[in-house]
Amino acid sequence: MLEVRGLHKNYAGIAAVQDVSFEVRSGEVVSLIGPNGAGKTTCFNLITGFAPPSSGSVLFEGRDVTGCEPHVMALLGVVRTFQKTSVLKNLTVFENVLTARHRLGNRSLWRTLLPGRAVRESERRLREEAARVVALVGLSARMNTGAASLSCGELRLLEVAIALGAGPRLLMLDEPAAGLNTEEALLLGDVLRGLVGTSVEALLLVEHNMGLVMAVSDRVVVMNFGRKLTEGRPESIRQNAEVVEAYLGKRAA
Repeated sequence: MLEVRGLHKNYAGIAAVQDVSFEVRSGEVVSLIGPNGAGKTTCFNLITGFAPPSSGSVLFEGRDVTGCEPHVMALLGVVRTFQKTSVLKNLTVFENVLTARHRLGNRSLWRTLLPGRAVRESERRLREEAARVVALVGLSARMNTGAASLSCGELRLLEVAIALGAGPRLLMLDEPAAGLNTEEALLLGDVLRGLVGTSVEALLLVEHNMGLVMAVSDRVVVMNFGRKLTEGRPESIRQNAEVVEAYLGKRAA
């Protein structure tokens, strides 16, 4: 689905990303990992149009989407989350997801001001779909709870639900387990693994929680100092001396 080819990004002469290439196939969960400052989030920004690459290309289903703006990527089916939880705190769980779901609504301003049967049916369908997404991430009991009242773990699940509400084909999650305890991370892992093939076609995540990464990933891409260090299946990455050194130092490796 996604092909990243030779991505480079320079900021004031400093190379944040250097010649990074990888792919995500339909049906896969791929994790992008590496120490802090390795360039993982910059890669996400380059893929989703939040920053233009200095060179290299991004293809989605064979179409060159290099530098396309974020809303264009979302229309194509590439939707992302961010490291910092971004929800509408003054709305309920359901209202947050419904807001995202309206991206899939299709009606004119005139029909919105003077709604007929078709508009009312569309609204009913969007509300049903939003409720289904809330249930999918396990927040049904908190459906009408204000987002400001949620725990850290629930906020992370809500953020995933909001992204799902936008109807992605490729879902990209930036540190979805940040701030979660072990039990919350395991719950999140169960949710994420169940999404592929049912709600999304593929999943790409940046994550520091290695337990989560090893549990849900089909393949892992490792970055260090802006470059791709290696990639492979979780079991091979776990035993790779270069990866251990990047995280823990040469003596540990």
